[in-house]
Amino acid sequence: MRHDAMLGLVMRFTVTVDGIDLGGWSSCKGLGVQFEHEEIEVGSNYEYNVLLPKRLKYNSITLQRAMNSEDSARVQAWLRHVKDDWYSSDTGEEFAGSTARITLLDAHNDPDKPVASWSLRGVFPKTWKGPDMDASSSQVALESLELAHHGFL
Repeated sequence: MRHDAMLGLVMRFTVTVDGIDLGGWSSCKGLGVQFEHEEIEVGSNYEYNVLLPKRLKYNSITLQRAMNSEDSARVQAWLRHVKDDWYSSDTGEEFAGSTARITLLDAHNDPDKPVASWSLRGVFPKTWKGPDMDASSSQVALESLELAHHGFL
Protein backbone atom coordinates (compact mmCIF):
# COMPACT_ATOMS: atom_id res chain seq x y z
CA MET A 1 0.00 0.00 0.00
CA ARG A 2 1.23 3.50 -0.80
CA HIS A 3 2.19 5.54 2.25
CA ASP A 4 0.42 8.65 0.96
CA ALA A 5 -2.90 6.85 0.37
CA MET A 6 -5.70 8.04 2.65
CA LEU A 7 -7.95 5.49 4.29
CA GLY A 8 -11.62 6.33 4.60
CA LEU A 9 -13.17 5.96 8.03
CA VAL A 10 -16.81 4.87 7.99
CA MET A 11 -17.72 7.14 10.88
CA ARG A 12 -16.44 10.27 9.12
CA PHE A 13 -18.72 11.43 6.34
CA THR A 14 -20.78 14.46 5.39
CA VAL A 15 -24.09 14.78 3.57
CA THR A 16 -25.24 17.85 1.65
CA VAL A 17 -28.38 18.32 -0.44
CA ASP A 18 -28.58 21.24 -2.87
CA GLY A 19 -25.53 22.67 -1.10
CA ILE A 20 -27.24 22.55 2.32
CA ASP A 21 -25.23 20.73 4.99
CA LEU A 22 -27.67 18.30 6.61
CA GLY A 23 -25.40 17.92 9.64
CA GLY A 24 -23.71 14.91 11.12
CA TRP A 25 -25.18 11.45 10.78
CA SER A 26 -24.21 8.31 12.69
CA SER A 27 -24.91 5.92 9.81
CA CYS A 28 -25.30 5.88 6.05
CA LYS A 29 -26.56 2.61 4.57
CA GLY A 30 -27.46 1.45 1.07
CA LEU A 31 -24.91 3.23 -1.11
CA GLY A 32 -24.73 0.87 -4.08
CA VAL A 33 -25.65 0.05 -7.65
CA GLN A 34 -26.76 -3.13 -9.41
CA PHE A 35 -25.96 -3.76 -13.06
CA GLU A 36 -29.04 -5.67 -14.20
CA HIS A 37 -28.62 -7.95 -17.18
CA GLU A 38 -30.25 -10.74 -19.11
CA GLU A 39 -28.49 -14.04 -19.82
CA ILE A 40 -28.90 -15.45 -23.34
CA GLU A 41 -27.87 -18.92 -24.42
CA VAL A 42 -26.17 -18.94 -27.80
CA GLY A 43 -26.45 -22.25 -29.69
CA SER A 44 -22.81 -22.86 -30.58
CA ASN A 45 -21.35 -21.45 -27.35
CA TYR A 46 -21.10 -24.15 -24.68
CA GLU A 47 -18.79 -22.28 -22.30
CA TYR A 48 -20.86 -19.34 -21.06
CA ASN A 49 -24.09 -17.40 -21.50
CA VAL A 50 -23.99 -14.03 -23.22
CA LEU A 51 -24.86 -11.17 -20.85
CA LEU A 52 -27.03 -8.40 -22.30
CA PRO A 53 -27.03 -5.18 -20.27
CA LYS A 54 -30.36 -3.84 -19.09
CA ARG A 55 -30.68 -1.08 -16.50
CA LEU A 56 -28.72 0.20 -13.57
CA LYS A 57 -30.60 0.01 -10.29
CA TYR A 58 -29.56 2.29 -7.45
CA ASN A 59 -30.38 1.46 -3.85
CA SER A 60 -32.10 3.95 -1.58
CA ILE A 61 -29.78 5.49 0.99
CA THR A 62 -30.80 5.55 4.64
CA LEU A 63 -29.26 8.06 7.03
CA GLN A 64 -29.75 7.81 10.78
CA ARG A 65 -28.68 9.88 13.79
CA ALA A 66 -29.61 11.19 17.19
CA MET A 67 -31.82 14.24 16.84
CA ASN A 68 -30.43 17.67 17.71
CA SER A 69 -32.04 21.08 17.41
CA GLU A 70 -29.79 22.55 14.70
CA ASP A 71 -29.30 19.63 12.27
CA SER A 72 -32.83 18.25 12.60
CA ALA A 73 -34.26 21.72 11.90
CA ARG A 74 -32.23 21.89 8.65
CA VAL A 75 -33.65 18.55 7.52
CA GLN A 76 -37.21 19.66 8.32
CA ALA A 77 -36.64 22.92 6.37
CA TRP A 78 -35.35 20.94 3.36
CA LEU A 79 -38.34 18.56 3.55
CA ARG A 80 -40.75 21.52 3.63
CA HIS A 81 -38.97 23.03 0.61
CA VAL A 82 -39.28 19.74 -1.31
CA LYS A 83 -42.97 19.48 -0.36
CA ASP A 84 -43.63 23.01 -1.58
CA ASP A 85 -41.81 22.35 -4.88
CA TRP A 86 -43.39 18.91 -5.25
CA TYR A 87 -46.96 20.16 -4.97
CA SER A 88 -46.48 23.58 -6.54
CA SER A 89 -49.12 23.98 -9.23
CA ASP A 90 -48.37 27.56 -10.28
CA THR A 91 -45.23 26.71 -12.30
CA GLY A 92 -46.61 23.68 -14.12
CA GLU A 93 -43.19 22.00 -13.89
CA GLU A 94 -42.58 18.64 -12.29
CA PHE A 95 -40.21 18.35 -9.33
CA ALA A 96 -36.96 17.06 -10.82
CA GLY A 97 -35.30 16.14 -7.56
CA SER A 98 -32.31 17.54 -5.78
CA THR A 99 -28.59 16.99 -5.99
CA ALA A 100 -26.86 15.42 -2.99
CA ARG A 101 -23.26 14.65 -2.13
CA ILE A 102 -21.98 12.08 0.33
CA THR A 103 -18.33 12.63 1.18
CA LEU A 104 -16.11 10.09 2.95
CA LEU A 105 -13.32 11.60 5.06
CA ASP A 106 -10.11 10.24 6.54
CA ALA A 107 -8.75 10.28 10.11
CA HIS A 108 -7.91 14.00 9.83
CA ASN A 109 -11.57 14.80 9.01
CA ASP A 110 -10.43 17.38 6.43
CA PRO A 111 -13.34 18.20 4.06
CA ASP A 112 -10.84 19.68 1.57
CA LYS A 113 -9.14 16.27 1.18
CA PRO A 114 -11.95 13.71 0.82
CA VAL A 115 -11.15 10.03 0.38
CA ALA A 116 -14.16 9.59 -1.92
CA SER A 117 -17.43 11.31 -2.72
CA TRP A 118 -20.63 10.40 -4.50
CA SER A 119 -22.83 12.95 -6.27
CA LEU A 120 -26.42 11.74 -6.36
CA ARG A 121 -28.75 12.96 -9.11
CA GLY A 122 -32.52 13.35 -8.87
CA VAL A 123 -32.67 12.94 -5.10
CA PHE A 124 -36.10 12.59 -3.52
CA PRO A 125 -36.88 12.10 0.16
CA LYS A 126 -38.46 8.66 0.28
CA THR A 127 -39.21 8.60 4.00
CA TRP A 128 -38.38 10.54 7.12
CA LYS A 129 -39.01 8.89 10.44
CA GLY A 130 -38.89 10.64 13.77
CA PRO A 131 -38.30 9.12 17.17
CA ASP A 132 -40.60 6.71 18.93
CA MET A 133 -41.36 8.55 22.16
CA ASP A 134 -42.02 6.72 25.41
CA ALA A 135 -42.02 8.33 28.85
CA SER A 136 -40.83 5.08 30.45
CA SER A 137 -37.69 4.87 28.27
CA SER A 138 -34.38 6.71 28.53
CA GLN A 139 -33.18 6.05 24.98
CA VAL A 140 -31.79 8.71 22.65
CA ALA A 141 -34.32 10.15 20.16
CA LEU A 142 -33.35 8.99 16.66
CA GLU A 143 -34.37 10.26 13.25
CA SER A 144 -33.85 8.57 9.90
CA LEU A 145 -34.01 9.91 6.37
CA GLU A 146 -34.29 7.63 3.35
CA LEU A 147 -33.28 9.11 0.00
CA ALA A 148 -34.26 7.70 -3.39
CA HIS A 149 -32.15 8.88 -6.32
CA HIS A 150 -31.44 8.44 -10.02
CA GLY A 151 -27.82 7.47 -9.59
CA PHE A 152 -24.26 8.53 -8.91
CA LEU A 153 -22.29 7.02 -11.80
